[in-house]
Amino acid sequence: MQGLLERLAEVPDPRDPRGVRHAPAVLLAPAAGAVLAGATSLLAVSEWITAAPPQVLEQLGSQIWIRP
Repeated sequence: MQGLLERLAEVPDPRDPRGVRHAPAVLLAPAAGAVLAGATSLLAVSEWITAAPPQVLEQLGSQIWIRP
């Protein structure tokens, strides 16, 4: 998983820095996990992220997705 996160950290961020709260890797890692798990649409990606266990999201480096 670390290799994926390192590669995603290299993705350039085109956003204006004034509004950035999360690094691109934090947003891209769960989407990549969903696609690797078979998601083929934006809806499927969001459903996968919503249903993913907190441990999986933690390994993807995405604390923001973990529900209380």
